[in-house]
Amino acid sequence: MSNKIDWSVIEMPNIIDASYFYEEVPWERGMYRYDGPGKVSVEPNEKQVSGSLARYNHPKFKEAHYEIMKVIENTIGERLYPTYYYDRFYFKGHELTKHTDRPSCEVSITVNISHNLDYNWPIMFERPDGTALSCTMNPGDGALYKGCVLPHWRDPMKGNKNSYYHQIFFHYVRRNGHCVQHAYDRGN
Repeated sequence: MSNKIDWSVIEMPNIIDASYFYEEVPWERGMYRYDGPGKVSVEPNEKQVSGSLARYNHPKFKEAHYEIMKVIENTIGERLYPTYYYDRFYFKGHELTKHTDRPSCEVSITVNISHNLDYNWPIMFERPDGTALSCTMNPGDGALYKGCVLPHWRDPMKGNKNSYYHQIFFHYVRRNGHCVQHAYDRGN
């Protein structure tokens, strides 16, 4: 493993083959939580982005969660534990308000799966010096960031009634870090 590096945000082009995860835009909305075989709970409204479709630990992304973890470990020079992953379909007018994440998101990457927008819709990060960093991604590209440290957000999405943007957040904690008790999303 490479030496540990100091980082805040790292753009990671082509982190996955997004075509493997492409799906037609679902008609469902709300939050689906997958807590094991046959254990799915549904909330009619996703709390962070009302009107979106979000899925906690959808089984189709499990293998990618572990594969991406290895790439991140080699990039930052630290060993990680997985916590959880969360995909979301955003639609016209949706925004992600400025926030930092809970301890299970110590090391995070957001990955663009697909969209039909005619413009780049960035995710924004506030650097430690207070300046903003704008990251745009093509399908398969990711932005690696410190989720508990860096405030991040998305401005309202423009478009028409059929516009969408599908992305996945993959979250991890450092094995030798202060959030290790949140490995596998325990200790929330």
